[in-house]
Parts: sequence; structure tokens; C-alpha cells
Amino acid sequence: MTEHAPDITSTPTVSRAGDHVHLVHHGKRPPHWLTELAGRLSPARPGEAVVVVGAPLHEDGAEALCAWLTPSLDSVRDAQVRLLTLVMSGGALASGGQPSAAALICERWGLDVLAAAGTALVTADGTLFSPDLPGASGGWWHFSPGTDARRVSSQLPLPDWELAVRRLGRQTVAGHVVEPVPAGLAVRPAGPAPVTAHTRPHTIPPEHDRPQLILASAQVPAAVLAVVMAALPEPVRGALRLLSLDGRPLLRLGEELADLLDRDVHVAVGAPVAPAGTTRDSTAPAGASAGDAAVELWMTDSRGRPSWRPFARTVVCSPEKAEGVRAPRVTEWQAPADCTQSPDCTAVVTPAGLWLGPRDVEPPLLTLLRPPAPETVAVDLGVPGRPLADCLWPALDTLLGRLEPDLLERVVVHAYGDLGPRDQERLLDFSARHRFSMAS
Repeated sequence: MTEHAPDITSTPTVSRAGDHVHLVHHGKRPPHWLTELAGRLSPARPGEAVVVVGAPLHEDGAEALCAWLTPSLDSVRDAQVRLLTLVMSGGALASGGQPSAAALICERWGLDVLAAAGTALVTADGTLFSPDLPGASGGWWHFSPGTDARRVSSQLPLPDWELAVRRLGRQTVAGHVVEPVPAGLAVRPAGPAPVTAHTRPHTIPPEHDRPQLILASAQVPAAVLAVVMAALPEPVRGALRLLSLDGRPLLRLGEELADLLDRDVHVAVGAPVAPAGTTRDSTAPAGASAGDAAVELWMTDSRGRPSWRPFARTVVCSPEKAEGVRAPRVTEWQAPADCTQSPDCTAVVTPAGLWLGPRDVEPPLLTLLRPPAPETVAVDLGVPGRPLADCLWPALDTLLGRLEPDLLERVVVHAYGDLGPRDQERLLDFSARHRFSMAS
């Protein structure tokens, strides 16, 4: 439903996306990416309202925005709303001697306003995020009538773990700099470092339920990380996840850390990559005043280029025990598709790819111990000492048929057990049709 449709077609339209949720956009209808973004912020809580600005603003943007929003803000004020969240990049930032859009709305309508000084982003779980980069404006600011604006945080609402992370402050531990960032804590070697080593950790959006321990590389000693984690309260320490900026596997480091702390350690698989240039409908166009804070985990090559999205997202490393070899456990995953159509066979996500096998057995230990690699997607079949089950063939055919071509070309199939002549013929036929590689 359109509340305010200006006469000039180049002037943005203000639409409603729910009770006290308003969208500023071009065209008669809001684009899908904007409604999807607003949907994460709906419904507005009692006594609050949300304005999501999807249209680019010009030099007179603050004054013009107030003019476009006048009918909506009048109705918001009349409904006894006290707090307005303005999701608009630079909404808290004064420019050219003119007050910010948030300051004008606060003054003219007598509302408390939350606005971003930098880029305004919305995470997948509806958290507001504004990167606060070193030497640049950012973060969310609170404007209240009659008082000076105050900075609140890089993210809203404040996660339960943020205070504990902030209390650690910036410090040096055994030649490594540890500093709070919006997503948790960043660790890098002390001394000269590329600019990206200082700025990139600040651009990773937070997850409300857990902090990240962001590592500049997998070469950070486990003892340094143990000191950092030991300084955190138990609930925060238990939720923390290791995340590598260079994408190198952290499983061995996670195991060393688990041994030092004598507790499970969560490890992310892959490096955080912003989905720039993707064609997803929810991706905001360039120049929009609000955006999606999505970050995806990708395997990356030696030059830092994304190669493929691992099926495993989080792996848990446990302390070593006396009875036998330990194996990491995948606790979060994004399987490519349901590739089993039989009650007798199943697919299990592994750190390096997938295992297909009978439901009545566990995956071979080797499949669980194999680390993820940027060049290959491991697809493991069957178990040692047993013939390949007939149900595996339709499952493998379905899986390979659903993989994207760029992912399929990285597949390497590892077959276990007794391979008869018929099994070998099938593998050769599948390899020719789907163009995957076989492990030697």
C-alpha cells in the first residue's frame, strides 16, 4: 500500500511494509531486495517505527528525505511512537554544514532516532550493522530531543557477548595484537601489516548468538588463542568460533586449542567472503542507502580468490582422549541437495565434502579426518571391507546432477570397499557423463 506517491516520477516513493515499517524507493512498488531487507526488521516493536531507505539521496538528501517522509512521520508521531530506526547509510552524519537526516527528524518530530554514521546494513537474523572502520565514521548513533547524539555500537541490538569482548580491550599477547571488532575479537601478529589486516576484521558482520575469534592466518599459535579464550567468561568462551581470514583449514589448530583448554572448540570452514556481484534478488544495487550484510564462507586459493563454498560451515574439535583417534564433528552445514532417495543409504557432510553410504554404518574415519581443500570437493563412497551398496548409485547420480558446473569440476570421488568389475564400469560411466575425477 502506497502512502505517499509524489507527482514527479524521479522522486522516490514512500510505501508501507507493515505496521510502522516504511520504505523509501524509486518506482511504484518497492524492489524485492528492499522488501526482503525490511522483512528481517518486521514487525516493529510497540512504541517503535522503522524507515528503510533504498533510494540513493543527493546533496539535499536530509531535507528532501524529511519532505518525502512527512506524511509517514506525522502518522508515526500521532501513534505515540517514541523511537524511530532510520536504516540509511550516513543517516547520522552531518554534511556540508547541514544537520544529518536523523538530527532533523529528531528535532522536527520530537522522536528518538537510531541511525548509522557509516554504511547501514542488515544481517540475516535482523541485526543492524554499521562497520566502524579505523579512521572512518561508522556505528549506530542515538539522537534524542534536547541532548547531544551518542554512539551506541556497531550493531543493534547489542549481543549478550559484546560487553565481555569489549572488556578485554586492545592488548598484545606473545607478539600478537588482540582487539575487539564488531564480530568478536581479531588476532594478528604485532608489527607492520597490510591495511586490509587492520580494516577487514571490522567489516565482518556480527552473529547475535556467538562471537568470532578472527585470525589473520592459521599460523597463530594455539597457546596465544588459549590465553585469549581463558580471559573470557565461560558462556562466551563456549560459544566462540575460530574464523580464518585466509581460508586455510583450522582443524589442526582447533585440536591443539581443544587439548590446551580441555574443551570443545568450534571452527569455521572457509574464509568470510561478501557476495559482491552475485545475482541474488536480495542484493542491494550499487548506490542504495541500505544494504545486506551477508557474508558467506568460501574456500579460497593461494591468491585469496574464492573457489567453492564448503558444505560444512562449522566443525567442532574435541580434546584428545585415550581411547582411539578423535575426529572433528560437523555441526553446521549447507548440503547441496537431498541426494538420497533410498531408505537404505544416506549422505553425511564431512569437512572436505560429502560421504555417501549405508545408513547402518558410520562414515570411515579417513573421510572425517580429511581437511577441506580449495582445489577439490571430496565425495566419498561406501565403507572399507564391504561391497558398494546398490542404493549408492542413484544417490551419486542425483548428487552429481544437481551440482553447479564450477563445483562439479572440482569433485574427486573416493571409493572404499570391494569394487567389482560392474562397480568399476559404473564409476567410469559416471565419470565420463558428469566429468569428475577419481582418486588414485
